[in-house]
Amino acid sequence: MDIPQVSLPAALQAIQQRWLQLHRKEQDELYAQEFAAPFARLFAELPLFGASPSLPKPRALVSVLGFSWQPVALMAAWCRPEQILLLGTEDSLRQMVAGEDIQSIIARVADIDRDIIDKRRIGDPGETDIYRAVRDFLSTGISPREAFIDPTGGKKSMSASAALAGFVAGAALVYVDYKEYHGSNRIPVAGTEYPRLLANPLEVFGDLELRDVFVAFNRSDFDEAERLARKLSKRLYEPREAEALAELAAGYAAWDRFTFCDARKRLSEADRLITGFASMGKWGWATDVRETLTANLQALETLEKINRTPASLDEGLPLVIWYLAAAQRMAGAEKFSLAVLLLYAAMERFMGLCLRIEYGLDDEQPDYALIQDQIDQKSFDDAGKKLVGKGYQRRELAGPLMFTNSAQLLATLDPALLKPRDLGPMCGLATTRNKCEYEHGFLPRVPTRDNVEKSLESVKSIVMRRCQEIPLETRLASYRFPTLAGTQEP
Repeated sequence: MDIPQVSLPAALQAIQQRWLQLHRKEQDELYAQEFAAPFARLFAELPLFGASPSLPKPRALVSVLGFSWQPVALMAAWCRPEQILLLGTEDSLRQMVAGEDIQSIIARVADIDRDIIDKRRIGDPGETDIYRAVRDFLSTGISPREAFIDPTGGKKSMSASAALAGFVAGAALVYVDYKEYHGSNRIPVAGTEYPRLLANPLEVFGDLELRDVFVAFNRSDFDEAERLARKLSKRLYEPREAEALAELAAGYAAWDRFTFCDARKRLSEADRLITGFASMGKWGWATDVRETLTANLQALETLEKINRTPASLDEGLPLVIWYLAAAQRMAGAEKFSLAVLLLYAAMERFMGLCLRIEYGLDDEQPDYALIQDQIDQKSFDDAGKKLVGKGYQRRELAGPLMFTNSAQLLATLDPALLKPRDLGPMCGLATTRNKCEYEHGFLPRVPTRDNVEKSLESVKSIVMRRCQEIPLETRLASYRFPTLAGTQEP
């Protein structure tokens, strides 16, 4: 990228040649009186070197003032902000050039209202003064993304402090650079200055912060992943990658909460950002995510259409499969109690769905008279003993369908679907669920990986018997969430 440069008209070239022959004090006076204002108008038309054309000009500017006032005036002319915070020492703020005070010179050269400049005197050492001044300035209704921090002037400690404050806040850092240097007077040659965007350290170190987003996402802590991605997006000059990750995390968080409509909306926005910008930004994680995301959006569309009383197994099965996929994901994240609860819920819903579709039993208000003549009492009691154990007592069928009575009924009415060998594992699943920290008893017994894996395989083998046309594993694949990978090593 070529450095932008003002093409000086003949009149300014002549002033520049006079300027080169003068001592420092006379140079300042000539620059202020004859050169600055016409040059500033040309300077304001230059592109911001190193910036994307889409980066908007700021509403506010924070500038550090040293004894070279020219950078402040030129950057103010380029930005034309609504507000300026001018940070300087007692001496730099009270300096005069050819009888004119600094605030007036900046306003005249930049063609702005003098009253928008807020001067703040910085002590020595002044780091905390600068941090507080920038913080307070950005808390007056100005978003950090609407502010530029210009640390060009001032002594090194002030410039460094202003840059640090801007970086932490998430404001862009700009600089009045130059193409030629006046060696004897140790200042830029008048007319060779140009505006430049300082590279954001997060362009290099951002991989470390992205990795934190990935780790949170991959362990299913989607709210934390979104928070980290939103925070990062506010500190990047080009925030789209972090914004896409935030939408992705927000979408899967919503899906995790069973808010399918919101999940599809957020994931559709993530898909739009990935499709539009991933290749330009070289987002290493995006390629693997896109295929999974496409399948997930189709699955979500199906889940949105499910109502409380599905009319067929095919209509209701997607919800059961979603529970199974969520249980597998929780097990993979070592959240074993949540995995057990989801498996229990999946099985209860699957049995209720089968009893509704095949035998007409509503889960909340079942009419047991519909199936009374089909029940073999001995088979029903045998199933109860395997599910409950020695404490089993025959009870009249009454009340809503729950885990145990649904299993008894299904094992009795459809032994090809819920086989006698399935009842022991179902008893184990119920026992594990009842003893976990979210359920009964005083001292919990947290499920082990082995508990979860055995229950998962048992439930999957039962549900698989009703997935004849499309295999269960194929169905599950469209409900599995992606994992994020692809950052470079720092």
